[in-house]
Amino acid sequence: MTTAKIPAQMKAAAFDQYGPPEAVHVELVPVPKVGPHDVLVEVATAGVGVWDPEMVNGSFTVGKVDFPQVIGSDGAGVVRAIGEQVTRFAIGDRVYGWGFGNAKGGFYAEFASIGEKELAHLPKTIALDEAGALTMSGITALLGLEHLELVSGDPLMILGASGGVGHVATQLAKRLDLRVFAVASGKEGVALVERLGADTVVDGHHPFQKAAREFAPDGFAGALVFSGGHGWKDALELVASGRHVAWPNGVEPEPTTPRGLERHAYDAAISQAALERLSALVARGPFHVHIMKTYGLEATAQALRDVQQHHLGKLAIKLQ
Repeated sequence: MTTAKIPAQMKAAAFDQYGPPEAVHVELVPVPKVGPHDVLVEVATAGVGVWDPEMVNGSFTVGKVDFPQVIGSDGAGVVRAIGEQVTRFAIGDRVYGWGFGNAKGGFYAEFASIGEKELAHLPKTIALDEAGALTMSGITALLGLEHLELVSGDPLMILGASGGVGHVATQLAKRLDLRVFAVASGKEGVALVERLGADTVVDGHHPFQKAAREFAPDGFAGALVFSGGHGWKDALELVASGRHVAWPNGVEPEPTTPRGLERHAYDAAISQAALERLSALVARGPFHVHIMKTYGLEATAQALRDVQQHHLGKLAIKLQ
């Protein structure tokens, strides 16, 4: 179903064979077809994933790969067509969602055909330009928090709080009424996380154990680790015995945790239920995804190079 004329072709950042980021270039490809349970999204913004360069060079593949390939796991935009079995969305809805491993292509394109269950309505509390980089970070942060089994008022340590996942986790934790001790990177990272409402923010480049003990004299109720660090073992010793430490798979080096703590290395599994839980928290008030730099579609290769370097928040491709 559609109320607007959909073009036969679209611009996409695609690659015709595996290779370095330079293999990605803008070309005309067919607009993906809309199946009975699909939603055609006119993409406004797409987030750049740290794993995207590996998908381009072929070291990380998902499902059957056909060329030209269009990737892009995170995205947001406006619904332009819906499949005949779609019930949750209508033409003109603003949505965000997940295109990872999508056989019809991801969000690095003017249009993406995404399964209904992998999309959510965009809360009015977040800008469309920022929402394109929300899904992966938001789900990863949310599932990590849920692994910790915390309750209102608990003290939480977040290591890597100024990164793409960490700065989102900081905001979600505050919406769960947790007390957040955030470890950020550098002066700019500290300033970012302070603006986002963490109770105490320290620079991880300097010793912070004294401040951490003062914040949680009886020990932290849990910890999230979103960046590798050889000094994290000392920090994690401040988590109370029997409590939980969680990190997404891919954090390197993997954290070394003291005895007596529950360890959770997890994958960011996307589901309709998880997206709805995330949206409910985001909708509680103004929410910010920090986009450090935005690129045009023609600069996708540069974005794939830059995402491999240290950066605050997220990088994004802007299509509108």
